[in-house]
Amino acid sequence: MITVTESVSIRRSPEDVFDFLTDGRNRPLWDASVISEELVSPPPFAVGSTVHTRLRAMGREVDFIWRVTRFVRPDVMEVVSRSGPVATSSTFRFTADAAGCRVTATIKAEPTGVMRLVEPVIAEQVRSTLATGLARATSLLEKPPQR
Repeated sequence: MITVTESVSIRRSPEDVFDFLTDGRNRPLWDASVISEELVSPPPFAVGSTVHTRLRAMGREVDFIWRVTRFVRPDVMEVVSRSGPVATSSTFRFTADAAGCRVTATIKAEPTGVMRLVEPVIAEQVRSTLATGLARATSLLEKPPQR
């Protein structure tokens, strides 16, 4: 089992950060591994919704179908996927802090079969991608408005 947690503080309100990070249309903007992400169940986005994500992982494109298991604006979003190459869950927590909002993201994955042999490589790639993505989201959210 792989568990990776990364945190950042972003100088925006928890509501702004929550709305940006939980909107799948924004995911390719901040997560370079994501090619596309779209809601495949009827709107609105809520507990029980399903989301299709196509991403690049370890040199190939893979698809995940996520089910939203918890969605409490502006505090937490949790999703799980049993499709794709690895069973995965993600939790994003949003808490007010001195800077504005502290985001803590945890990804858990359970490689099976041959993929268990490369679990340390997968864990490092997940950690690196998550840290880079959160840094990119911070940059996008803290960027001064264009005039």
